[in-house]
Amino acid sequence: MHKKIITFVFITGFILLCAGCSDAQQQSARMTGLMKGQRAPDFTLKALDGKQFSLSSLRGKNPVCLVFWATWCPYCIKEIPKLKSINAKYNGKGLQIISINIAVNDPLRRVMAFQEKNRLPYPILYDKEGITSRLYGVTGVPVSVVIDREGIIQYRGYALPDNVEYLFDRLI
Repeated sequence: MHKKIITFVFITGFILLCAGCSDAQQQSARMTGLMKGQRAPDFTLKALDGKQFSLSSLRGKNPVCLVFWATWCPYCIKEIPKLKSINAKYNGKGLQIISINIAVNDPLRRVMAFQEKNRLPYPILYDKEGITSRLYGVTGVPVSVVIDREGIIQYRGYALPDNVEYLFDRLI
């Protein structure tokens, strides 16, 4: 019983953390984890289709937009139309959107159903062990990380900024 209470408190706290941040909190959060100008660490995760994906497979080839998210996050859901629009505009030009589900209170079955229901056109990776999320300092969602062709982080923050197309135009 005690274990269930601790688990409930942890999950509730995490959800509240993710549920919304003020501008000051977002600015503070940007100061944790990896920052602009640093090399993005490589990782390997399994996609929903079962294939392995490694970030290093795109180094020297394509700029990448990593999006860490969860199915239960209202801000993540709100970001989907923007990501679909960006994918439609930039995927043919070389930008790769890679969606990473953080797997916290998000069983694989639910993530797969969410992907099918929302017809997400970009690859979805499942961070079952949370290793990649921790590697990238993800403490709330959504977190976006834009990486140039050489593997250098050009942006990291909660969600994508309104002027993100300017950044993508520069990187492509």
